[in-house]
Amino acid sequence: MITRCQPLLGTFVEITAPAEAGAAISAAFAVIRHVHARMSFHEDTSDLALIRRADPGEVIEVDRETVAVLRVANALHEATDGLFDVTMGRELVRAGFLPRMDVAHLARFSGNTGDLDIVDDTHLRCRRPLLVDLGGIAKGHAVDRSVETLVGAGVAHGVVNAGGDLRLFGDQDWPVHLRDAEGRMGAPRLMSDCAVASSANLLNRRRHRGQDVSPHFDRDRRPVLSDHAVTVVADRCVIADAMTKVALADVALANRILAAHRGFVLSRQLPRMAA
Repeated sequence: MITRCQPLLGTFVEITAPAEAGAAISAAFAVIRHVHARMSFHEDTSDLALIRRADPGEVIEVDRETVAVLRVANALHEATDGLFDVTMGRELVRAGFLPRMDVAHLARFSGNTGDLDIVDDTHLRCRRPLLVDLGGIAKGHAVDRSVETLVGAGVAHGVVNAGGDLRLFGDQDWPVHLRDAEGRMGAPRLMSDCAVASSANLLNRRRHRGQDVSPHFDRDRRPVLSDHAVTVVADRCVIADAMTKVALADVALANRILAAHRGFVLSRQLPRMAA
């Protein structure tokens, strides 16, 4: 087996596969770079930049991959009654989790995911101004697409790891270490042929207007402050990553949705108390 690593998606992406799969690994990284370029909040030439500059009612042309991710986002927004929402960019910028970029007036970005209409495979329409951050769901999608590329090239088994968003494919068992809310790894678990994602915000909070805030929000756009770390298993990484955000706020809801994706919330881990 060989492992190759590249800095992409705001983290380090590792692909582990049989040594003879070098060309397939290169192709998989190319797919990930494409997703990074089209769905980065920070790239001025990305599709997210096009969305935040769009006038209400304007039809804009974007990449097919972006539309594929937004279809998942729309479905999850509806399934969670608005809890999963990729238009929290306004709140993330206000709290300092994302840069302001070319945004002059944050208050005008008042829409939610339900205000984003998918016209066809390459066109979108925003009914209200939207500040979209695809963040982890784009990362999960990139992992899934890279696995599709590897399998399509005949790679029988391997692992793609994008900063903790994991996709294990093939019939081989792999040791997976789960982190607690303070980022410490526990004993490994053997897992195979699944996607795994984890999330926590105990160590990722800021002070905004005298209050603690996190990068996770509830339906009323209030920050979710959780002392737990959650780990989710699903059939696809895009679902596993998205459901970590839901599970931080509502574990039961996350498990109900995950049942349709061969998934479940594997653990809710508290930080370890000092002796």
